[in-house]
Amino acid sequence: MRRESENISIFSITSTSFILVLGNSMLIPVLPEIRHDLHLTQVQASLILSIFSIAGAVTIPFIGYLSDRFSRKHIILASLLLYGIGGLVSGTASILQTSFSFEGIIFGRVLQGIGSAGTAPIAMAIVADLFSGSKQLKVLSLMETTNSMGKVVSPLIGALIALFMWYYIFFVFPLACSILFILFYFYVNDEASSSEKLVFKKYVSHLAGVMKENKFYLLTSYSAGALCLFLLFGILFYSSDRLESQFETHGFMNGVILSFPLLFLTVASFLTGNVIGKFSNYINRILIVNFLLLSLFLLVIMLNESLWWTILIISFISTSIGIVLPCMNAIITNSVRKEARGFVTALYGSVRFVGIALGPIAFGYFMEVSISTKFMLSSLLCLIQAVLCFFYLNKKDKNISFQTIINWFSIFHIPSRKKQRG
Repeated sequence: MRRESENISIFSITSTSFILVLGNSMLIPVLPEIRHDLHLTQVQASLILSIFSIAGAVTIPFIGYLSDRFSRKHIILASLLLYGIGGLVSGTASILQTSFSFEGIIFGRVLQGIGSAGTAPIAMAIVADLFSGSKQLKVLSLMETTNSMGKVVSPLIGALIALFMWYYIFFVFPLACSILFILFYFYVNDEASSSEKLVFKKYVSHLAGVMKENKFYLLTSYSAGALCLFLLFGILFYSSDRLESQFETHGFMNGVILSFPLLFLTVASFLTGNVIGKFSNYINRILIVNFLLLSLFLLVIMLNESLWWTILIISFISTSIGIVLPCMNAIITNSVRKEARGFVTALYGSVRFVGIALGPIAFGYFMEVSISTKFMLSSLLCLIQAVLCFFYLNKKDKNISFQTIINWFSIFHIPSRKKQRG
Protein backbone atom coordinates (compact mmCIF):
# COMPACT_ATOMS: atom_id res chain seq x y z
CA MET A 1 0.00 0.00 0.00
CA ARG A 2 2.85 2.35 0.82
CA ARG A 3 4.43 1.72 -2.58
CA GLU A 4 1.11 2.38 -4.30
CA SER A 5 0.76 5.65 -2.42
CA GLU A 6 4.28 6.68 -3.44
CA ASN A 7 3.52 5.89 -7.10
CA ILE A 8 0.39 8.06 -6.97
CA SER A 9 2.46 10.80 -5.33
CA ILE A 10 5.05 10.61 -8.13
CA PHE A 11 2.27 10.61 -10.73
CA SER A 12 0.74 13.72 -9.14
CA ILE A 13 4.06 15.57 -9.02
CA THR A 14 5.07 14.72 -12.59
CA SER A 15 1.59 15.57 -13.93
CA THR A 16 2.24 19.23 -13.13
CA SER A 17 4.49 19.25 -16.22
CA PHE A 18 1.61 18.02 -18.37
CA ILE A 19 -0.73 20.68 -16.96
CA LEU A 20 1.88 23.35 -17.67
CA VAL A 21 2.21 22.31 -21.34
CA LEU A 22 -1.56 22.28 -21.88
CA GLY A 23 -1.60 26.04 -21.26
CA ASN A 24 -0.30 26.94 -24.71
CA SER A 25 0.09 23.84 -26.85
CA MET A 26 -3.59 22.86 -26.76
CA LEU A 27 -4.66 26.26 -28.13
CA ILE A 28 -2.29 26.36 -31.12
CA PRO A 29 -4.53 24.41 -33.57
CA VAL A 30 -7.64 26.50 -32.80
CA LEU A 31 -6.17 30.01 -32.95
CA PRO A 32 -7.37 30.57 -36.56
CA GLU A 33 -10.94 29.74 -35.50
CA ILE A 34 -10.73 31.99 -32.45
CA ARG A 35 -9.42 34.82 -34.60
CA HIS A 36 -12.19 34.32 -37.16
CA ASP A 37 -15.11 34.02 -34.72
CA LEU A 38 -14.05 36.95 -32.53
CA HIS A 39 -12.83 39.09 -35.47
CA LEU A 40 -9.35 39.48 -34.02
CA THR A 41 -6.17 40.67 -35.69
CA GLN A 42 -3.18 38.35 -36.02
CA VAL A 43 -1.44 40.22 -33.18
CA GLN A 44 -4.46 39.86 -30.89
CA ALA A 45 -4.70 36.15 -31.60
CA SER A 46 -1.01 35.62 -30.87
CA LEU A 47 -1.43 37.58 -27.62
CA ILE A 48 -3.77 34.85 -26.35
CA LEU A 49 -0.73 32.56 -26.39
CA SER A 50 2.05 34.94 -25.43
CA ILE A 51 0.29 36.58 -22.46
CA PHE A 52 0.25 33.19 -20.73
CA SER A 53 4.04 32.84 -21.00
CA ILE A 54 4.67 36.47 -20.10
CA ALA A 55 2.53 36.27 -16.94
CA GLY A 56 4.24 33.02 -15.96
CA ALA A 57 7.76 34.31 -16.54
CA VAL A 58 7.16 37.45 -14.48
CA THR A 59 5.44 35.62 -11.62
CA ILE A 60 7.68 32.57 -11.19
CA PRO A 61 10.46 34.24 -9.12
CA PHE A 62 7.89 35.56 -6.59
CA ILE A 63 6.19 32.15 -6.43
CA GLY A 64 9.64 30.68 -5.81
CA TYR A 65 10.09 32.90 -2.76
CA LEU A 66 6.66 31.93 -1.42
CA SER A 67 7.48 28.24 -1.84
CA ASP A 68 10.67 28.71 0.19
CA ARG A 69 8.87 30.82 2.79
CA PHE A 70 5.77 28.62 3.14
CA SER A 71 4.69 25.11 2.14
CA ARG A 72 5.49 24.12 -1.47
CA LYS A 73 2.45 21.83 -1.51
CA HIS A 74 0.10 24.65 -0.52
CA ILE A 75 1.61 26.94 -3.17
CA ILE A 76 1.00 24.29 -5.85
CA LEU A 77 -2.58 23.72 -4.66
CA ALA A 78 -3.29 27.48 -4.78
CA SER A 79 -1.68 27.68 -8.23
CA LEU A 80 -3.82 24.81 -9.58
CA LEU A 81 -6.91 26.56 -8.21
CA LEU A 82 -5.96 29.83 -9.94
CA TYR A 83 -5.08 27.97 -13.15
CA GLY A 84 -8.53 26.35 -13.22
CA ILE A 85 -10.35 29.61 -12.42
CA GLY A 86 -8.49 31.28 -15.29
CA GLY A 87 -9.79 28.61 -17.65
CA LEU A 88 -13.36 29.18 -16.44
CA VAL A 89 -13.02 32.95 -16.97
CA SER A 90 -11.66 32.55 -20.53
CA GLY A 91 -14.25 29.87 -21.37
CA THR A 92 -17.16 31.98 -20.09
CA ALA A 93 -15.94 35.03 -22.00
CA SER A 94 -15.68 32.90 -25.15
CA ILE A 95 -19.23 31.55 -24.87
CA LEU A 96 -20.77 34.98 -24.27
CA GLN A 97 -19.01 36.46 -27.34
CA THR A 98 -19.69 40.06 -26.34
CA SER A 99 -17.68 43.11 -27.30
CA PHE A 100 -15.47 42.38 -24.28
CA SER A 101 -14.91 38.69 -25.00
CA PHE A 102 -11.30 39.20 -26.07
CA GLU A 103 -10.49 41.16 -22.92
CA GLY A 104 -12.18 38.47 -20.82
CA ILE A 105 -10.12 35.74 -22.50
CA ILE A 106 -6.92 37.71 -21.93
CA PHE A 107 -7.78 38.26 -18.26
CA GLY A 108 -8.39 34.54 -17.84
CA ARG A 109 -5.13 33.73 -19.60
CA VAL A 110 -3.23 36.07 -17.26
CA LEU A 111 -4.71 34.19 -14.30
CA GLN A 112 -3.68 30.92 -15.92
CA GLY A 113 -0.16 32.20 -16.52
CA ILE A 114 0.20 33.23 -12.88
CA GLY A 115 -1.15 29.83 -11.82
CA SER A 116 1.24 28.00 -14.14
CA ALA A 117 4.18 29.62 -12.34
CA GLY A 118 3.42 27.53 -9.26
CA THR A 119 3.06 24.15 -10.94
CA ALA A 120 6.01 22.32 -12.52
CA PRO A 121 8.81 24.71 -11.38
CA ILE A 122 7.81 24.29 -7.72
CA ALA A 123 7.19 20.57 -8.22
CA MET A 124 10.86 20.24 -9.21
CA ALA A 125 11.82 21.60 -5.79
CA ILE A 126 9.47 19.11 -4.11
CA VAL A 127 11.16 16.26 -5.97
CA ALA A 128 14.55 17.40 -4.66
CA ASP A 129 13.08 17.65 -1.14
CA LEU A 130 11.43 14.22 -1.12
CA PHE A 131 13.83 12.06 -3.10
CA SER A 132 17.56 11.59 -3.42
CA GLY A 133 20.09 9.71 -5.53
CA SER A 134 18.97 7.72 -8.55
CA LYS A 135 15.30 7.89 -7.47
CA GLN A 136 15.41 11.69 -7.61
CA LEU A 137 17.00 11.61 -11.07
CA LYS A 138 14.34 9.21 -12.34
CA VAL A 139 11.46 11.34 -11.04
CA LEU A 140 12.97 14.53 -12.49
CA SER A 141 13.44 12.82 -15.84
CA LEU A 142 9.89 11.51 -15.66
CA MET A 143 8.75 15.12 -15.23
CA GLU A 144 10.57 16.07 -18.41
CA THR A 145 9.12 13.02 -20.19
CA THR A 146 5.63 14.03 -19.12
CA ASN A 147 6.32 17.56 -20.33
CA SER A 148 7.46 16.22 -23.71
CA MET A 149 4.48 13.89 -23.96
CA GLY A 150 2.22 16.87 -23.30
CA LYS A 151 3.81 18.68 -26.24
CA VAL A 152 2.92 15.70 -28.45
CA VAL A 153 -0.68 15.09 -27.43
CA SER A 154 -1.99 18.51 -26.39
CA PRO A 155 -2.24 19.97 -29.94
CA LEU A 156 -4.06 16.81 -31.00
CA ILE A 157 -6.43 17.14 -28.03
CA GLY A 158 -7.06 20.76 -28.95
CA ALA A 159 -7.76 19.89 -32.59
CA LEU A 160 -10.19 17.11 -31.60
CA ILE A 161 -12.11 19.34 -29.17
CA ALA A 162 -12.30 22.06 -31.83
CA LEU A 163 -14.24 19.64 -34.05
CA PHE A 164 -17.19 20.30 -31.70
CA MET A 165 -16.63 23.89 -30.50
CA TRP A 166 -13.36 25.68 -29.86
CA TYR A 167 -14.33 27.37 -26.59
CA TYR A 168 -14.76 23.95 -24.93
CA ILE A 169 -10.97 23.84 -24.76
CA PHE A 170 -10.88 26.40 -21.95
CA PHE A 171 -13.05 24.13 -19.77
CA VAL A 172 -10.49 21.33 -20.01
CA PHE A 173 -8.22 23.37 -17.70
CA PRO A 174 -10.52 23.46 -14.62
CA LEU A 175 -11.33 19.76 -15.13
CA ALA A 176 -7.66 18.73 -15.30
CA CYS A 177 -6.65 21.05 -12.45
CA SER A 178 -9.44 19.72 -10.21
CA ILE A 179 -8.30 16.12 -10.67
CA LEU A 180 -4.67 17.01 -10.00
CA PHE A 181 -5.68 19.19 -7.01
CA ILE A 182 -7.37 16.19 -5.35
CA LEU A 183 -4.44 13.86 -6.03
CA PHE A 184 -1.93 16.40 -4.74
CA TYR A 185 -3.95 17.15 -1.61
CA PHE A 186 -4.27 13.52 -0.52
CA TYR A 187 -1.11 11.85 -1.80
CA VAL A 188 1.80 14.34 -1.79
CA ASN A 189 3.58 14.67 1.54
CA ASP A 190 5.19 18.07 2.00
CA GLU A 191 6.84 17.62 5.39
CA ALA A 192 10.35 17.18 3.92
CA SER A 193 10.14 20.56 2.20
CA SER A 194 9.48 22.59 5.32
CA SER A 195 12.54 24.60 6.25
CA GLU A 196 13.50 27.61 8.26
CA LYS A 197 11.03 30.44 7.63
CA LEU A 198 13.25 33.27 6.52
CA VAL A 199 11.98 36.82 6.61
CA PHE A 200 12.05 38.54 3.24
CA LYS A 201 15.09 40.75 3.90
CA LYS A 202 17.14 37.85 5.21
CA TYR A 203 15.91 35.69 2.35
CA VAL A 204 17.00 38.22 -0.29
CA SER A 205 20.38 38.56 1.40
CA HIS A 206 20.78 34.79 1.44
CA LEU A 207 19.81 34.51 -2.25
CA ALA A 208 22.27 37.24 -3.20
CA GLY A 209 25.00 35.19 -1.55
CA VAL A 210 23.85 32.01 -3.31
CA MET A 211 23.76 33.70 -6.71
CA LYS A 212 27.15 35.33 -6.16
CA GLU A 213 28.75 32.08 -5.08
CA ASN A 214 27.26 30.08 -7.96
CA LYS A 215 26.77 32.81 -10.57
CA PHE A 216 28.56 31.20 -13.50
CA TYR A 217 27.30 27.73 -12.65
CA LEU A 218 23.67 28.87 -12.44
CA LEU A 219 23.82 31.23 -15.43
CA THR A 220 25.29 28.46 -17.59
CA SER A 221 22.60 26.06 -16.39
CA TYR A 222 19.84 28.58 -17.05
CA SER A 223 21.14 29.44 -20.51
CA ALA A 224 21.33 25.74 -21.41
CA GLY A 225 17.68 25.13 -20.53
CA ALA A 226 16.49 28.33 -22.20
CA LEU A 227 18.50 27.61 -25.37
CA CYS A 228 17.01 24.12 -25.72
CA LEU A 229 13.42 25.40 -25.56
CA PHE A 230 14.30 28.39 -27.73
CA LEU A 231 15.53 26.00 -30.42
CA LEU A 232 12.68 23.52 -29.99
CA PHE A 233 9.82 26.00 -30.30
CA GLY A 234 11.64 28.09 -32.89
CA ILE A 235 12.20 25.06 -35.13
CA LEU A 236 8.63 23.83 -34.62
CA PHE A 237 7.38 27.27 -35.66
CA TYR A 238 9.65 27.21 -38.72
CA SER A 239 8.58 23.67 -39.62
CA SER A 240 4.88 24.43 -39.25
CA ASP A 241 5.24 27.39 -41.59
CA ARG A 242 7.18 25.32 -44.14
CA LEU A 243 4.62 22.52 -44.02
CA GLU A 244 1.83 24.92 -44.86
CA SER A 245 3.59 27.21 -47.37
CA GLN A 246 5.90 24.78 -49.18
CA PHE A 247 4.32 21.33 -48.76
CA GLU A 248 0.68 22.51 -48.52
CA THR A 249 -0.31 20.51 -45.45
CA HIS A 250 -2.81 22.06 -43.07
CA GLY A 251 -4.34 21.91 -39.61
CA PHE A 252 -4.58 18.45 -38.09
CA MET A 253 -2.09 16.95 -40.59
CA ASN A 254 0.53 19.49 -39.48
CA GLY A 255 0.08 18.33 -35.92
CA VAL A 256 0.45 14.67 -36.91
CA ILE A 257 3.67 15.29 -38.89
CA LEU A 258 5.24 17.43 -36.17
CA SER A 259 4.33 14.85 -33.54
CA PHE A 260 7.06 12.55 -34.85
CA PRO A 261 10.00 14.76 -33.75
CA LEU A 262 8.23 15.36 -30.45
CA LEU A 263 7.91 11.61 -29.96
CA PHE A 264 11.70 11.39 -30.29
CA LEU A 265 11.92 14.10 -27.62
CA THR A 266 9.62 12.12 -25.32
CA VAL A 267 11.40 8.79 -25.78
CA ALA A 268 14.82 10.42 -25.28
CA SER A 269 13.67 12.05 -22.03
CA PHE A 270 12.21 8.77 -20.78
CA LEU A 271 15.29 6.68 -21.61
CA THR A 272 17.61 9.30 -20.15
CA GLY A 273 15.65 9.16 -16.92
CA ASN A 274 16.09 5.41 -16.70
CA VAL A 275 19.87 5.43 -17.14
CA ILE A 276 20.97 8.83 -15.84
CA GLY A 277 21.57 7.47 -12.35
CA LYS A 278 24.28 5.15 -13.69
CA PHE A 279 26.02 8.02 -15.47
CA SER A 280 25.56 10.80 -12.91
CA ASN A 281 29.33 11.44 -12.87
CA TYR A 282 29.26 12.10 -16.61
CA ILE A 283 26.25 14.44 -16.85
CA ASN A 284 28.41 17.38 -17.88
CA ARG A 285 30.05 15.36 -20.65
CA ILE A 286 26.63 14.24 -21.87
CA LEU A 287 25.56 17.90 -22.03
CA ILE A 288 28.64 18.98 -23.96
CA VAL A 289 28.39 16.16 -26.49
CA ASN A 290 24.73 16.89 -27.17
CA PHE A 291 25.25 20.64 -27.58
CA LEU A 292 28.01 19.85 -30.08
CA LEU A 293 25.60 17.50 -31.89
CA LEU A 294 22.94 20.22 -31.90
CA SER A 295 25.45 22.61 -33.43
CA LEU A 296 26.14 20.06 -36.17
CA PHE A 297 22.49 19.19 -36.83
CA LEU A 298 21.57 22.88 -37.23
CA LEU A 299 24.10 23.13 -40.06
CA VAL A 300 23.24 19.78 -41.64
CA ILE A 301 19.54 20.65 -41.90
CA MET A 302 20.40 23.17 -44.64
CA LEU A 303 21.90 20.50 -46.96
CA ASN A 304 18.53 19.34 -48.27
CA GLU A 305 15.13 21.06 -48.42
CA SER A 306 12.95 17.94 -48.77
CA LEU A 307 10.19 17.34 -46.23
CA TRP A 308 11.48 14.04 -44.92
CA TRP A 309 15.07 15.27 -44.57
CA THR A 310 13.80 18.23 -42.55
CA ILE A 311 11.68 16.00 -40.30
CA LEU A 312 14.58 13.54 -39.86
CA ILE A 313 17.05 16.22 -38.74
CA ILE A 314 14.47 17.87 -36.50
CA SER A 315 13.94 14.45 -34.92
CA PHE A 316 17.70 14.25 -34.23
CA ILE A 317 17.59 17.77 -32.75
CA SER A 318 14.60 16.81 -30.59
CA THR A 319 16.44 13.70 -29.39
CA SER A 320 19.45 15.71 -28.22
CA ILE A 321 17.18 18.23 -26.49
CA GLY A 322 15.31 15.33 -24.88
CA ILE A 323 18.62 14.11 -23.43
CA VAL A 324 19.78 17.53 -22.26
CA LEU A 325 16.64 18.68 -20.40
CA PRO A 326 16.47 15.86 -17.80
CA CYS A 327 20.17 16.41 -17.11
CA MET A 328 19.54 20.12 -16.58
CA ASN A 329 16.68 19.36 -14.18
CA ALA A 330 19.05 17.24 -12.08
CA ILE A 331 21.75 19.94 -12.10
CA ILE A 332 19.39 22.78 -11.18
CA THR A 333 17.60 21.04 -8.32
CA ASN A 334 20.88 19.97 -6.69
CA SER A 335 22.82 23.18 -7.28
CA VAL A 336 21.94 24.92 -4.00
CA ARG A 337 20.77 24.16 -0.47
CA LYS A 338 17.11 23.47 0.31
CA GLU A 339 16.27 26.93 1.70
CA ALA A 340 16.96 28.55 -1.71
CA ARG A 341 15.85 25.67 -3.91
CA GLY A 342 12.34 26.96 -4.59
CA PHE A 343 13.65 30.27 -5.92
CA VAL A 344 16.42 28.67 -8.03
CA THR A 345 14.10 26.10 -9.65
CA ALA A 346 11.41 28.76 -10.15
CA LEU A 347 13.89 31.07 -11.86
CA TYR A 348 14.89 28.15 -14.07
CA GLY A 349 11.23 27.76 -14.99
CA SER A 350 11.11 31.48 -15.78
CA VAL A 351 14.01 31.35 -18.23
CA ARG A 352 12.42 28.29 -19.86
CA PHE A 353 9.30 30.41 -20.42
CA VAL A 354 11.48 33.11 -21.97
CA GLY A 355 13.09 30.57 -24.31
CA ILE A 356 9.66 29.34 -25.39
CA ALA A 357 8.45 32.90 -26.03
CA LEU A 358 11.55 34.09 -27.94
CA GLY A 359 12.05 31.03 -30.16
CA PRO A 360 9.16 31.61 -32.60
CA ILE A 361 9.80 35.38 -32.63
CA ALA A 362 13.50 35.05 -33.51
CA PHE A 363 12.98 32.27 -36.06
CA GLY A 364 10.08 34.18 -37.62
CA TYR A 365 12.26 37.28 -37.99
CA PHE A 366 15.13 35.45 -39.66
CA MET A 367 12.74 33.57 -41.96
CA GLU A 368 12.07 36.93 -43.57
CA VAL A 369 15.75 37.95 -43.58
CA SER A 370 17.87 34.86 -44.19
CA ILE A 371 17.09 31.23 -43.34
CA SER A 372 20.75 30.17 -43.58
CA THR A 373 21.78 32.96 -41.19
CA LYS A 374 19.17 31.73 -38.70
CA PHE A 375 20.58 28.21 -38.63
CA MET A 376 24.21 29.31 -38.56
CA LEU A 377 23.61 31.65 -35.61
CA SER A 378 21.69 28.91 -33.79
CA SER A 379 24.56 26.50 -34.43
CA LEU A 380 27.01 29.05 -33.04
CA LEU A 381 24.88 29.48 -29.90
CA CYS A 382 25.01 25.72 -29.29
CA LEU A 383 28.77 25.71 -29.76
CA ILE A 384 29.16 28.56 -27.26
CA GLN A 385 26.87 26.72 -24.83
CA ALA A 386 29.06 23.60 -25.08
CA VAL A 387 32.12 25.69 -24.18
CA LEU A 388 30.28 27.30 -21.25
CA CYS A 389 29.23 23.88 -19.95
CA PHE A 390 32.83 22.68 -20.13
CA PHE A 391 34.27 25.57 -18.16
CA TYR A 392 31.46 26.39 -15.72
CA LEU A 393 29.61 23.14 -14.99
CA ASN A 394 32.82 21.34 -14.02
CA LYS A 395 32.52 21.90 -10.27
CA LYS A 396 35.19 19.32 -9.58
CA ASP A 397 37.64 20.92 -11.97
CA LYS A 398 37.73 24.54 -10.85
CA ASN A 399 41.14 25.13 -12.40
CA ILE A 400 40.88 24.06 -16.02
CA SER A 401 44.22 23.11 -17.52
CA PHE A 402 45.41 21.52 -20.73
CA GLN A 403 45.76 18.22 -18.89
CA THR A 404 42.15 18.54 -17.69
CA ILE A 405 41.02 18.83 -21.30
CA ILE A 406 42.98 15.71 -22.24
CA ASN A 407 41.57 13.79 -19.27
CA TRP A 408 38.03 14.93 -20.10
CA PHE A 409 38.04 12.99 -23.36
CA SER A 410 39.07 9.81 -21.60
CA ILE A 411 36.07 8.04 -20.06
CA PHE A 412 38.24 5.52 -18.27
CA HIS A 413 40.96 7.10 -16.20
CA ILE A 414 44.00 5.02 -15.31
CA PRO A 415 44.83 5.75 -11.67
CA SER A 416 48.40 6.73 -11.02
CA ARG A 417 50.45 4.32 -8.96
CA LYS A 418 52.04 5.74 -5.89
CA LYS A 419 55.68 4.92 -5.37
CA GLN A 420 56.14 2.41 -2.66
CA ARG A 421 58.69 3.25 -0.04
CA GLY A 422 61.16 0.45 0.64
